[in-house]
Amino acid sequence: MQDSGHAGGTPASDLQADLQLKNEQLARQRKCEQRAQNDGAAAHRRIRELGRESALPYGQALYSQCLEPLAAALESTFEDYLLAPDKARSNGDAIPYFDAFKGVHHIAAVALTATLDQLSRKQRLATFCQNLGKAVEDECRLMRLQGKSPLEVRRMMRQGTSRKKLASHEVMRQLGCAVPPWTDMVRLHVGQFLLDHLHRSVPLVRVVKHRVGKTTPRFVLPTAEAEEFIRQCPQRTYSTAHTAMVCQPEPWHELYGGGFLGNEESFVRVPVQDIEEKDGSAVEHYREADLSMQYAAATHMQNVPLQVDAELPGMQRIAWENGISGLFPCARTPMEVPDRLGDNPGAAELRARNRMAAMAHRDREQNRPRRVRIERSLQTAEELAGRVVYQPYHADHRGRLYSGNRHVTHQGPDYEKACLSFARKGCVNDDGMAWIFKAAAGHYGLTRQHWDYRQKWGENEKERMLAAAEDPLGRLELWRDASDPWQYLQMCRALKEALDTGETGVPIRLDQTTSGCGILSTLVRDAKVARLCNVIGSTPRDLYSHIAEKVRYRLSIDLETGDDRAQTLAGIWLRFGIDRKLCKGPVLAAPYGGSYMSLCDGLVDALDEHYGYVPLNEYALQVAVPAKYLASHLWAELKQATGPCLEVKGWLRAVCRKVMNAGYPLEWTTGANWPMRKADRVPKKRVVQTLLFGKKLNMTLQDQPVDAAFSPTQANKSVGADWTHAIDAALAHQIIYTCAVYGVPVLANHDCFATRVDHATFLHTNLIHNFREFNKVNWLAVAREEIQINTGLLLPAPPLVDTLPVGLVGTNPYLYS
Repeated sequence: MQDSGHAGGTPASDLQADLQLKNEQLARQRKCEQRAQNDGAAAHRRIRELGRESALPYGQALYSQCLEPLAAALESTFEDYLLAPDKARSNGDAIPYFDAFKGVHHIAAVALTATLDQLSRKQRLATFCQNLGKAVEDECRLMRLQGKSPLEVRRMMRQGTSRKKLASHEVMRQLGCAVPPWTDMVRLHVGQFLLDHLHRSVPLVRVVKHRVGKTTPRFVLPTAEAEEFIRQCPQRTYSTAHTAMVCQPEPWHELYGGGFLGNEESFVRVPVQDIEEKDGSAVEHYREADLSMQYAAATHMQNVPLQVDAELPGMQRIAWENGISGLFPCARTPMEVPDRLGDNPGAAELRARNRMAAMAHRDREQNRPRRVRIERSLQTAEELAGRVVYQPYHADHRGRLYSGNRHVTHQGPDYEKACLSFARKGCVNDDGMAWIFKAAAGHYGLTRQHWDYRQKWGENEKERMLAAAEDPLGRLELWRDASDPWQYLQMCRALKEALDTGETGVPIRLDQTTSGCGILSTLVRDAKVARLCNVIGSTPRDLYSHIAEKVRYRLSIDLETGDDRAQTLAGIWLRFGIDRKLCKGPVLAAPYGGSYMSLCDGLVDALDEHYGYVPLNEYALQVAVPAKYLASHLWAELKQATGPCLEVKGWLRAVCRKVMNAGYPLEWTTGANWPMRKADRVPKKRVVQTLLFGKKLNMTLQDQPVDAAFSPTQANKSVGADWTHAIDAALAHQIIYTCAVYGVPVLANHDCFATRVDHATFLHTNLIHNFREFNKVNWLAVAREEIQINTGLLLPAPPLVDTLPVGLVGTNPYLYS
């Protein structure tokens, strides 16, 4: 058992203190649960007021029930129209306007969502029908725009631009997408056509007359059946955002009963698609497995007492309130939208004003959730300042361990991590002082340098670090430019504490180099990629910088020998700068299923941030075309550098398809005895994707029924990521378990680990040793053999380069740094 963090006393006083802390923790949990309930009710009201009832639980349930009947009614009409096009029919002139749709389910999805969004608004009949017609018009526009400018559409959707805004005449014109004009009468006829089919197929809405002054207009209201259905539909349950615990969490001994006090959740959190069976069939294979190592690892981390810094939250509050730049992901105060210009502004003035307005709008939309998180985090840190806290843990379906609290967690951003240290301090000898210097250099941004260089850098910066610790806000220039400014400041203050008292509780963090490709290169025994990921060798290398250098070389060739287009685009990117930061995202994502389009998205983001504002009519030329140009070069070099790693993903998909087509789920066991299972099934009913209403209509009407066939297509979307994450989770389980056996306090964030200064050398040695021992086994071959035994199928052999001797694996001291 780890030190609980309280001062010594009599057994009776300790029991009384523990009881008080448990009572306080229960009160804190009830407060968080009440906040979640209130937030959920407020969100429900807000969504309804915004006219988004289709997104509410009853809207989704009504959609699920009504889609098929409405689609069937539409199909009957269209079939009749094809057989007798000259036949007179009610609102038949609306039929040609549906030619662009993919099918009747697509039409029904748009119509039904537009109906549900105005279900409780008691709209006049003409207004209701025109809104239905407008939804169909907007969907047609977006389909046309998607076909012409897919990259621009993806970018604006990810930026938060509303789909209705995207379908506006202004945006369509600026993107050069011509659309046939619709009149109010066309929208009315299209809406009436859809309303007729709604009446005919589902008991959802009714038309009633109501006296208004001297007129008796008609209104569209929900039917009595729909109103009763809404009353009976349960409210959505919103997850509770817990804070750090003030008492020790409950230990994990089995699948239930650990973590927060009174916790009823399973140790394993299942994927979203299995949430309805989270306590049933989705966790049965975990009940049968021996997870004693995982329970022990999670409990060990839960028992590590942490202390919230007594002073740092106050400094963060001052920096946040005063808008000191460079210390948080965004400023506290959103950018102000500039005033509109007067009469006859010049082109340059208008462009400058529009640029500032666009930047302000993007800042408000994209940084709103960040601002909320920062504020909540600061409030929690201020509330707990100076206190001992604990972090409860659970696992996802791959075995990755996550902290159960939302704010002030060691798995959070830089400003949250810096607020936490080990409550039980460690003595600082020469080795500990060396680790403080090396860790400070790492947080400053020198993680790719040699250990000796980092230590020397820290020793040379000692006086500046002490000066920063003495007056952090008065000497911002000493620490603000660090890669992790708050954690670097934490190291500065830890250095001062160590010199003053001889001990400190600051965490020393060690992160695996390029973990995804590092793991996969070891599995396929590829020495080339393994060297770039520091799996072998004796000096630090960097895969991201290697790929960046290769891309720069490609661009220089285009600049010298390419045609005019290639020379222009190469010049743009060479002036922009091709560095490791630009290449890091695609390389990280590639082993997990990253695609060419996701690579384009990242480059579009980089250019968009660089330019600040690009008018829509210039977007394709200035952003989309250069992004696709560089993406082709970067993707080619990525495959060239990490090809054997990417072959693992292809092999897994082939295995998954063969196994599931034979009627078996894909099941294998990781090196830490964690049971992996992929059993995605073909939905019995249709999933419909619309452009206007997006993912909220991506509904499976009956979610993966147990009697449906397995779906390798669905499973293959995540099999690469699941495999790689399961491997690094199994390695983490062994590392944490080893620390538990030796009584070493440790924190883990997937492939990043932290301990006290007096255990830093042990942890580093433990990381290298466990990686080496774990990867002596060819886990691809082991998994293949296990799946073959379970299914009786002959599977293709896994990829193997075989240029990496097993004895060299894990010999590089920079594998974790």
